Amino acid sequence: MSSRRGRRPALDPEVEKRLLDAVRAGVPVSDAAPMAGIHPSTVYRWLERGEQEQQRREAGLRARAGEQSFCEFRDRFMRARSEGKAQLVLLVRKAATGGHVVRERTRTVRDPETGERVVQVERDFAQPDWRAAQFLLACLAPETFGRAAQARIELAPTGGGELAAAPVGREDSVERLAARLAKIRSDFVAELEEDAAVVDAELVDGPDG
Repeated sequence: MSSRRGRRPALDPEVEKRLLDAVRAGVPVSDAAPMAGIHPSTVYRWLERGEQEQQRREAGLRARAGEQSFCEFRDRFMRARSEGKAQLVLLVRKAATGGHVVRERTRTVRDPETGERVVQVERDFAQPDWRAAQFLLACLAPETFGRAAQARIELAPTGGGELAAAPVGREDSVERLAARLAKIRSDFVAELEEDAAVVDAELVDGPDG
């Protein structure tokens, strides 16, 4: 696994896969590298060489022989890390918007008019979680919704010409967000109630037997 100048990263495909899978899952290099069977300093050295070569090329300098493999390794590493972040963002967004099935029950009923058996599926859906939405906003727009924005102080002149410190809160933003989520929830519940309208039927077989 030498990484001397002019040598390409001698990284076995299976070893690289274990490394990138761990990075994609959010494991730091200090732990991901040993999990893959290599030293963290080796990974950092390869990443540094890939970045240096990329900067040379972006500056219009001629590519150096033997450094292409380090650029490719760095590209795969950065892509794996970005994919891991994207997956986590999607999970938080899913929790924020709700609407996904969290429980499903199936029962068989007999139609009182036709006598035929009808299979009904009842589903419970996750409700929108404003906490997840707030967390996502704080991460994506920290200057507006992050902790620093909550603690920001605005100096405004008082009637006597003195300066008074007044916190610039996010009450309006949070209230608008809560109102929007409440509307989404009410529309979602109304839609569920409309879809759940079922004619009278005799229960033949259900989850309780």
